[in-house]
Amino acid sequence: MPAGGRLLILEQLLDQAPDPVRTAFTDLNMLVMTGGLERTTAEYAALLAAAGLRLTQTIPTSSDVFVLEAEPDRN
Repeated sequence: MPAGGRLLILEQLLDQAPDPVRTAFTDLNMLVMTGGLERTTAEYAALLAAAGLRLTQTIPTSSDVFVLEAEPDRN
C-alpha cells in the first residue's frame, strides 16, 4: 500500500447494527451457507492489526452497511 493509502471495507457490524435482528439473520445465513460470519468492530480491528493495519474509523451509511477505514500501522 503506498504511503497515505487507505483500505476501505464495506461490511455489516454486529455491535453497531441499526437492525440487530436483520444483521443476526445475515450472520446465521453466512454461517450455514458458507461457514462465514459477521464480525464486531473489535474483531475487525484485531484482524486488521494482524495484517499490519490500524482501523481508523467506521462510517455509517443509510443501510446496514458500514465503511471501515484502515491505514498501515507505522508503529
